[in-house]
Amino acid sequence: MSKRVIMIGLDGFTVEIADRLIAEGRMPNLAKLRAESARWKVTDEPYRNANLAYEQISSGMSPETSGRFSSVEFDPATYSVKQAGADNPPFTSGLNGKTVVFDSPFFNLSKAANTEGMVGWGAHGHGMPDGLHARPASLAQEITDKFGEYAAKDYIYGFWWPDPELMRKAGVALRKGVDQRTDIMRWLIGERITDWDLAITVVSDAHSATEPMWHGVDPTHPLHSHPSAPVAKQCLEEIYDAIDRHIGAMREVAPDATIVCFSVHGMGANGSDVPAMLLLPEVMYRYETGKKLFDAPAEWKDAENGIPIVPPGVPWDRAILNAMRGGKIMRAVDKLERGYLRAKHRLTHSDSADAGSDEPIRFPLKMSATRYSRSWKTTRAFGYPSFHDGRIRVNLKGREAHGVVELEDYAALLDEYEIMLRALFDPRTGKPVIGKITKPVLDDPLNCPGNQSDIVAEFEGVPVALGHPVLGSVGPAPYRRTGAHTGGAGALYIHQGDVVVGDYGTQSAFDIVATVGKMLDPAFVAPSGEPFPVPLISSKAA
Repeated sequence: MSKRVIMIGLDGFTVEIADRLIAEGRMPNLAKLRAESARWKVTDEPYRNANLAYEQISSGMSPETSGRFSSVEFDPATYSVKQAGADNPPFTSGLNGKTVVFDSPFFNLSKAANTEGMVGWGAHGHGMPDGLHARPASLAQEITDKFGEYAAKDYIYGFWWPDPELMRKAGVALRKGVDQRTDIMRWLIGERITDWDLAITVVSDAHSATEPMWHGVDPTHPLHSHPSAPVAKQCLEEIYDAIDRHIGAMREVAPDATIVCFSVHGMGANGSDVPAMLLLPEVMYRYETGKKLFDAPAEWKDAENGIPIVPPGVPWDRAILNAMRGGKIMRAVDKLERGYLRAKHRLTHSDSADAGSDEPIRFPLKMSATRYSRSWKTTRAFGYPSFHDGRIRVNLKGREAHGVVELEDYAALLDEYEIMLRALFDPRTGKPVIGKITKPVLDDPLNCPGNQSDIVAEFEGVPVALGHPVLGSVGPAPYRRTGAHTGGAGALYIHQGDVVVGDYGTQSAFDIVATVGKMLDPAFVAPSGEPFPVPLISSKAA
């Protein structure tokens, strides 16, 4: 093995926010690292909306290699959906050397025997079963005894924007969580496990914070005038200050190590939660059945500026269910299911940490889109559950167990749905809401995996309602999260003593793992991507 490497993953990190803070004299460690590094912009297109950025980093696999085009998996035999976890082996399993990892999402330690550390601590979307997962198993208790539980364990996911005080509590907890990470990593790679070749730390707190706090830093967001916005801005900036301290600490704890600091993309306004999770599934339901399941209450339709506001303390899911036909029954069933799952967890869960699971990891999925599942077997198509874009799955004969659409009618049906989608507009602005439309399996629809759909439509703007010349207006509904994975390029900074400082264009996020692997092990073959040259003074002189 050659020189040691520390990978610092900045999950949900937005370069433009950092640029502004650096210009204001904040984030000195990041400013110093950038000034001393080879620098690239990073793109994870065309698969950003797969919602699997860190599955792709941890495994080193692109969707073409892993076959995972979404975190949601539909079973065409039962018409059920689940969310998939960390099934793929970490890329470190193919390295000739020792890795230490802390809290990287979708990192299944059980499938990387040469890797020690702990995951499942405070990552956003960690992709592992509940509980801590560590190698050695005793490490979980050591970390808990020395540093405590993750300070923001109640705020990894949150619907906070209606409540400024809750926003403040969450922001403080997330900032403390970053500082905990820093202390843990100092100890973990500086004292506890020191014979490592590669150290991986992923800071997910900006991800957890930006989704509910984006309106605080975006003057164009419809909720920027809400009382929680100034609180959100202050909290998010303080979390970035803590991330800066983390970067500085990693350079101090191992000054000999090459630093590979990266974000795969930036964050931006969330224009997908409401239309993807609720409105498009309702549009498809009305289009196919002529019936309504969701109907916005009068107070939402009459809301000022067309933006419904949910009172503090009311969960978004509850507010939506209350506006659905049969919603009270759904809530009662949900309560029974939650009680059953909690009881099952108590009976089967062990407090002792393990490295993970060799079995496929699946999680129950409940979102507004899944409330339409009773009709999926009888309609021509339906709104496929999605977090970041609009998706339609055709109920195709020969593929779905209860398919109703003949294969020879498939292409024409997609054209029909595209016309319908292009007619959708935002009633608040009058502008179209659908941008790019792709048909991923048009050439071979019978070979469509359960995590893929027949139409993928990107939303434009930040709509809370969808209008259609025939179907009328669907919504409005309150914003769920104000931020999403809609920002600009990510960034990559590589620093070592003989690096040639400068800007070197754009690299694919799928090439980062391949490049780190080659730095450490010339024989490493990445599952996906290609290593790119890091400009060094020695190679330049040669």
